[in-house]
Amino acid sequence: MASDRTDDYVLGRLVLDYIRAFMWPLVAMVVVLVYQSDVRTLIFEREIDVFGVRIGAKVEQIESQTLAEIADVRVLLEAQQAGVDGDEASPQIAEDIDAKLSSLERNLTREIAEVQSAQQARRTAPPQNVNPATAPPPAADNRSTRAAAAERRGFEALIDHDLTAALKAFDEARSIWPDYHNVAEIGQALRKFQSRLSDPESPMWPQLYREILTRYSWGLPEDLRAAIRKGAKKAY
Repeated sequence: MASDRTDDYVLGRLVLDYIRAFMWPLVAMVVVLVYQSDVRTLIFEREIDVFGVRIGAKVEQIESQTLAEIADVRVLLEAQQAGVDGDEASPQIAEDIDAKLSSLERNLTREIAEVQSAQQARRTAPPQNVNPATAPPPAADNRSTRAAAAERRGFEALIDHDLTAALKAFDEARSIWPDYHNVAEIGQALRKFQSRLSDPESPMWPQLYREILTRYSWGLPEDLRAAIRKGAKKAY
């Protein structure tokens, strides 16, 4: 019973810290998007202003990533609840949950900053008489597409335990867009553990997946996230 009360206290404190740190406008928005389909339709059909940030279709991307990140937190909580008193993995899981929530806050802040920057650029750019049907895609969109493709190749290589290909792909993504998602941080992590990842059967691979899932998973393609989660569970 005492253990149950301690667990409740730790979880309650974690939730309170999360609420305090989380970005309230996006929390409210995610709740509305998930539970109110009529409001969801309204938001996707019109742009709305949240504290000076006009958000249209971008909301869908933020919503998708946020819900995926929250699902990761649920996986970590389940792993914690499945442990027993004195389980050596429990402190690590608690630390990872805290890191996961901090990462979520950091990435949401960055997403809002990018939206603000894009809106500012549109407001200050001179008007151009260009036919949208024949105009080339904006440079930023092209850069995002190329960075995302390289990032995906990197994650696929990690799932295949191909360190060389993963390093090459994440380095390519970083060269295209240094601040894209967490490509720079993942590249650093790969180099940090490079000697221990040279063996495809090394126990360091689950530790790497754990590191990525808890700290660098924003932007991880949804169809690859399950494989990273599965690999991370082996670290506990």
